[in-house]
Amino acid sequence: MNGYKRIINFLRSEYFLSSNGGNANKLVNLLDAAIKSVISEQGNGPIYDSNIDRRTLYQVALESKMPLKVNNNFKILLTQIKQYLQGSVKANDPFMVKNVIPLPSFSYLATFVAVSLYMPNGVTGEDAASVLDAEISCASALSKLAGYDFNKAAGVFTFGGTGTNLYALKIGMMKAAPDHATKGVNDNNLVVIGSRASHYCHKTSANWLGIGQNNYIQVQTNIDQTMKIDDFKKVCRQALASGKKIACIEVSGGTTSNMAIDDIESIYKIREQLVLEFDLKYRPHIHVDSVIGWAYLNFNSYDFKKNILGFSNNGLAKIKKISSLIKKINYADSFGVDFHKTGYTPYVSSMIIVKNQTDFELLRRDMKIMTPLFHDDFAYNPGIFTLETSRSAANMLATWCTMQTLGIEGFQTLLGHSLEMSSVMREELAKYENIGLYLANKKSYGCDIFIRCYPPGVIPNKTYKKELKNDDLLMVNTTYTSGFADWIFKNKTMSKNGIAISKSSASFYTLTGKPMVALRIYSLNPNLNESLAKEIISRLAILKKEFDNLF
Repeated sequence: MNGYKRIINFLRSEYFLSSNGGNANKLVNLLDAAIKSVISEQGNGPIYDSNIDRRTLYQVALESKMPLKVNNNFKILLTQIKQYLQGSVKANDPFMVKNVIPLPSFSYLATFVAVSLYMPNGVTGEDAASVLDAEISCASALSKLAGYDFNKAAGVFTFGGTGTNLYALKIGMMKAAPDHATKGVNDNNLVVIGSRASHYCHKTSANWLGIGQNNYIQVQTNIDQTMKIDDFKKVCRQALASGKKIACIEVSGGTTSNMAIDDIESIYKIREQLVLEFDLKYRPHIHVDSVIGWAYLNFNSYDFKKNILGFSNNGLAKIKKISSLIKKINYADSFGVDFHKTGYTPYVSSMIIVKNQTDFELLRRDMKIMTPLFHDDFAYNPGIFTLETSRSAANMLATWCTMQTLGIEGFQTLLGHSLEMSSVMREELAKYENIGLYLANKKSYGCDIFIRCYPPGVIPNKTYKKELKNDDLLMVNTTYTSGFADWIFKNKTMSKNGIAISKSSASFYTLTGKPMVALRIYSLNPNLNESLAKEIISRLAILKKEFDNLF
């Protein structure tokens, strides 16, 4: 057999699922080889082992080209995957405590691979059919947790936290200035109101949607990063009095730093008051950016008196505080969910949930400009209103299977564990205040730990209090903290006895409005235990002493 027929027969047999599925063992064998290969070389540290110097980006570009022939032994290529992982974080390592990076569950990974074999596109029920039921299931379950009426609520998967905010802003724009969709935003005087402590993707969304990032008006925040309600009311009034239209109010539902949750109920009441006061013909859309905090909705039904899971007093107090704040999410018009943060799924799996499904109707495409794809009037075809024209339905079902696997109890346990480990590290950190390691966020919401660092001879507690008011002193110790962080990143995170932590350029804002730079530890890993939690802090203390001896 010559020519393409020989090659197509080989490809059918080795690299694609046959029509009867009889060669699925080939995929299973490849998965087995790939997983064994990367695990065998992962090393003992929190960063994937690196045995060679990384290539420059120019070298990567120079050396990359398409091969001429079909590879007839892909297993050899699989052994090279580990080269690409070198220097990457390892989510499974308990000493990898940087950023909000969970360990993905096996239930997600297995489901995603299995469903991906059939390529259902999540924009059309004509193709994905019942796989799309998983999207409705996820949205319904989340709306019930949030206290929404599931008969009226709805939700769609999108491409990350930025996507959830894009949807929210777009819905708000359609409410405040519906003609912008055809005429543009130039003459509509649209603004977005948000917190200074909010994620930068809020400004990015305003930029990309044409509102303009300068029209994202930031409200002052408290030390704990929550929005100052009086300033919020003042900012809204000033905007409306000047003829602006508030497209969206972005509320923090668990900030990336310090898990701050705004007073959602008060913000809702102020919105209602402003509608009456200014005789608005629309209601500014309230969106809670809860891509981290959403998971704590699982504690809405927890009996804190019985405390059946046996959380410590410190852990229970934090859970109760977070739960009491996030349950007010039912006052919002929409909220965001990142399963790949506190949902223990891999990148990328996010949803926006709206209280009223009619909000999605505002986003319906003009069918006249669409390629005729949706012929079944009875099928669930979210592609009619989604930003995306391609979405992974496999992700939807894999996420739903993860939710069904972990359940409320599983999420409660994982989140509670992260807070318990954070408490252990906080207590341990107090032992090293004498060498210049200081817990900056003593009154925190979540499991974040922010560590302000000081040179030898400085009294951390007294200096920290002065920094909140003294910008010059703040800068001096910011320089020291940043220098220590850079030294760790360059010299120690690759070692077998190292730790992988991150640095926040704005753990929170001082009384003068300046950002407080700090080292950051985030403990989501289920493999972390009390002994290892203490060792993380002791390793950091050893590094601090080494740094001070060198400089």
